[in-house]
Amino acid sequence: MSVETAGHRSVRIPRLMRLVESPAQAVDELAGLGRDSSFLIVHAGPASPTGYGASLARVAVGAGLKVCEAIAVSNTDAWAQAVSAAIAKQRPEYVVGVGGGRVVDVAKVAAAQAGIDFVSVPTQASSDGICSPVAVMVDESEHPRSIAARIPVAVIVDMAVMSSAPEITWRAGLGDLVSNLSAIKDWRRAHKLTGEPYDDFACLVSEAAALSVIDDGVSLADPLFREKLVRGLILSGIAMEMAGSSRPASGAEHLISHALDTLLDSPRPHGLQVAFGTIAADLLRGDDPTRLVGYFRSVGLPVCPADLGFDIDTLTLAIRHGPEQRPGRSTILDEVGEPQLAALAAAYASL
Repeated sequence: MSVETAGHRSVRIPRLMRLVESPAQAVDELAGLGRDSSFLIVHAGPASPTGYGASLARVAVGAGLKVCEAIAVSNTDAWAQAVSAAIAKQRPEYVVGVGGGRVVDVAKVAAAQAGIDFVSVPTQASSDGICSPVAVMVDESEHPRSIAARIPVAVIVDMAVMSSAPEITWRAGLGDLVSNLSAIKDWRRAHKLTGEPYDDFACLVSEAAALSVIDDGVSLADPLFREKLVRGLILSGIAMEMAGSSRPASGAEHLISHALDTLLDSPRPHGLQVAFGTIAADLLRGDDPTRLVGYFRSVGLPVCPADLGFDIDTLTLAIRHGPEQRPGRSTILDEVGEPQLAALAAAYASL
């Protein structure tokens, strides 16, 4: 009997996702990818606050894996080129990015450019970049830009080292994940108004991931909640892979955040800014954010401009400049004029 497959599609997802509790367990998972394979472990070296990448490399060597190392301190083109040079010299079968979002993104980009499988070993849960096909790089002026990469073939998360990360990184990751709720509203709006292609399944995954962490009375310090958050961030990355873009996880709230990056002398963590942008975008849409505002306040996510240390005028500028951050990405910001900005200021006064 033949099986009809017309109309179906293939989506790349990691073939391995493990939450472990030690470098030794993480190395066991790497070995499962291929004990005879070679690995380039990219980490921040002496600049790493945890030293986890260097520890992982030592344990891997002790376990008999073929390992070489490369250092990347930041997510600049220069560091990406340095990792690319190490790839060209060592010719590994896997590039393993170990560290915070910047190191993971540099390794992700260099691996994609070389056409080599990438393994994500994050030490912070500050964004969905731990499992997304998108990387954020910065130029010489520290201005961020998102570029296409490849989804990791494996995600290995050592919850022990993750637990030692500052609480603000967990709060930022939570903010980045919950902001998906705003992103999918913008994507649905763009599909309706402009005919932009829309992926129901990518949105289903993205929305489910965000909703999985919205629960009254939760504690960011709860190990079970942290595991749920990590899994949600991984699902968010898979939603982007399904969509073929960042659409299910990036809308008006991200454009507001990117604009704030250019306006503020000291931008706040990305996840906090997009969480804040989620409330702002809902107010601009005329949606009732009461439920989300209550949740944000219970977990320490920002609601009003003052929560991030700026005023309504700065937010107004960010909204006006938001569409410039990614020309062609249709969001609610395209419909904002003076009446909407006045209504926004009034809404914030009542929150």
